[in-house]
Amino acid sequence: MAIWTTYLGFLNKHGGADKVAMKLGSCFVYYVMRNRGNDDVAPYMETVQAAKKGVVSWDDYKIIYLRKIDCPNGIEWMEKRAQEAKVGNILLVCYEKDSAHCHRRLLAEEIAKRFGVEYKGELEEPAHIYSLDGKPDKFDYQ
Repeated sequence: MAIWTTYLGFLNKHGGADKVAMKLGSCFVYYVMRNRGNDDVAPYMETVQAAKKGVVSWDDYKIIYLRKIDCPNGIEWMEKRAQEAKVGNILLVCYEKDSAHCHRRLLAEEIAKRFGVEYKGELEEPAHIYSLDGKPDKFDYQ
């Protein structure tokens, strides 16, 4: 099993988290945003706002974010997800559509690096496998 990432709009476009999780098979979905129970790995709101305004560069954002999650609570959260990835897929979700400039990708890469879990990347279209009912679907990543 592995870690995948996506954004909230993708889930909404494809029937919601439950449907996407079903297509991934055994799947744990984590909304890595503030006030969703995962604040230990959610970026600081001030940093997000400064990045959107162009006050903080992407390189600085990465440094700030990786420092944030490199603390006992962040490391414990990542280790738990790595353990879960041994029995099922993990899906990390946030608001940002562009995964190239998003903390969920940084988080997935950090979990993979620290704990040897495979990061398969962003759920995107076009799909490369069929849906659960055997008919072509816009995506399916089993």
